Amino acid sequence: MRDNEKFKIKYALTPQEREDYCLCSILQAILERHGIKVSQSEIAKDLTPSKNGFLVHDERMKGFLELNGFEYLFYWHDETPFNERDTVLEEMRANNGIIGVGKHVYLLEVFEYPVVKMIDPENGQVRVRNLVEMVKEMQDSEGFFGVVKKVK
Repeated sequence: MRDNEKFKIKYALTPQEREDYCLCSILQAILERHGIKVSQSEIAKDLTPSKNGFLVHDERMKGFLELNGFEYLFYWHDETPFNERDTVLEEMRANNGIIGVGKHVYLLEVFEYPVVKMIDPENGQVRVRNLVEMVKEMQDSEGFFGVVKKVK
């Protein structure tokens, strides 16, 4: 596999349609990758609103994904299995991944330790981060990891 194939973008992300729709934009891109077309506003109707957007760790989020044929695993930044964030990121890379940093969520595009490439739903740009630096920022902001697996 050539280097440029290894980092090929696999999502067609439509930037968030409202300031509080970063999660909706990401979920729309994940669903579309698997042939499911749904609008960001339809997604928003099925999620729990919160102060800064929508809850990512409640039953409505999990239920929405299950209804669409996905399993959802949620981990706070400091509660990953065996405290191995890189293992969770590898699972996200093999499936679909949501990363929460600050009051914003990103779509995992590439993880090649220690490099994390995330798509910003605000503008569709890819942000490149060092895992150690990203985790430090997550510690200050209730960061999280979400694994979204297509059920076969």
